[in-house]
Amino acid sequence: MPTIRRATPEDNEAIGRVHVRAIKRLCVHHYAPREIAAWAGPRKPAHYVAAIRQKDFYVAEETSAVVGFSTLNPADGEVEAVYVAPEAAGRGIGLQLLRVLEERARTQGLRALHLNASLNAIPFYERAGYERQRLTTHRLASGVEIACVLMTKELAAHTDG
Repeated sequence: MPTIRRATPEDNEAIGRVHVRAIKRLCVHHYAPREIAAWAGPRKPAHYVAAIRQKDFYVAEETSAVVGFSTLNPADGEVEAVYVAPEAAGRGIGLQLLRVLEERARTQGLRALHLNASLNAIPFYERAGYERQRLTTHRLASGVEIACVLMTKELAAHTDG
């Protein structure tokens, strides 16, 4: 069972490794090689540090290794990322990370969340209670656009009992 904790700037490189491996292995059947290459392309060493400092950013850790991460932008109610290392996929780690974000959102008074799901992640988000809204695109830092689906979820009120 992984430990979920707040990410720190020192997690930057481990997060990057999980991110790239997840894209290259888990998304390959839904996107063209050009899209995968642009999505998983080189990042500056401190690519994730600003998000770690400014957003609700969590990592899943097993035996001192980062095996997943998730990011919530509470300012706009967006789940920006849920990624799990390929070798850890299918074990509920992504759902644990997502549930932590949902709980953070509730404690901050958010009533709903939205996200742009990659095509391979749609079933995962549907199992977690998110509903498809419409097909859209996400512009990567490289300028390449990839297909995704806008999904939303109404959050149940936070209760203390």
